[in-house]
Amino acid sequence: MSLVGNMNWPGLLAWSTKYHDGTAPSQFKKMTDEDRQFLEKAMEEAFGHIEDPNKVMQEAISQLKAPERTDQSIITALEVMDRSCDDVDCARNVEKLDGIQPVLDLLETHEGPIRVRALEILALLYSNNPGIQEAGFRRGSMKACLKIIEICPSGSEERDKAFRTLVALVRKMHAFEETLLTSEGGVALILGFLDLCESSNAREKATSFSRCLVGDGHWPSGEAAALAAGLAPLLRSAADESIQYRETLAECACALVQTFAASCRDGELPGAVKDRLAQIQSTKDEDTENEAGSGAKATGSVICVPSSGACYAPPYSWSISASPNRPLLVLWI
Repeated sequence: MSLVGNMNWPGLLAWSTKYHDGTAPSQFKKMTDEDRQFLEKAMEEAFGHIEDPNKVMQEAISQLKAPERTDQSIITALEVMDRSCDDVDCARNVEKLDGIQPVLDLLETHEGPIRVRALEILALLYSNNPGIQEAGFRRGSMKACLKIIEICPSGSEERDKAFRTLVALVRKMHAFEETLLTSEGGVALILGFLDLCESSNAREKATSFSRCLVGDGHWPSGEAAALAAGLAPLLRSAADESIQYRETLAECACALVQTFAASCRDGELPGAVKDRLAQIQSTKDEDTENEAGSGAKATGSVICVPSSGACYAPPYSWSISASPNRPLLVLWI
């Protein structure tokens, strides 16, 4: 393996020596926090002497392609790619450097920590990066992610990361979103990730993506009721989730009601919101009382969204809570 270039690869690989004493094949394990701290310090020192991060990215890509690569050199190269993306030009230039395909190939050749890290790097590269999204789509990233989602069990890290990467690949790219929704069973896939058997992170990502699709007018109108039904159990179980999770869920519900009010009025969603409000009212602390606000005494079907200061035209009326910790706006239909 070539070690010539800007980076001190032997120094970067020093974190992994505990896995291999030279007498037997190594058994790669997930990096520990101590390993990661060591590598991050080594990278910080190495990058301090680098003038062109693109050259470092190119070296990392070469490490991924090397015939004599090891699991340790692969994961180290992926960490260097991650750090290189701190420079936006590196993320934009990764296809010119022939860096997407080697990372995609890892999804087929490796499982466990390496596949997870490769998916994280791809998601980072695709995020809000149209040129690289197009390159990833051409190279079959959608199919690769869908395959991992299919074969990995619900709640597994590999499945979660594959879904996150898929969303980063297609988000805000209308043609790709349309392909996913109409040709690859994307609606059923997204609704499936709203299921409580999936991880909290995956549910939040599915909710966020749904909100985006609804807001952009790409969610099929015939599936609005199904999405409302999928959000209802999440509202009923939201009490122990993070504030970001609850805000994302509320924003999605708001977008859905604004766009497909008739599909939401008679389904499970209004009852789920009422249950959530009742849950808030039963908690006798200042935050939850503020969260419920005066809107809890109103009548009719309800939907909740985070307080953003937005004002909605009739037939909507609204009430904003004063809680800084659990912002809530109750929208009455």
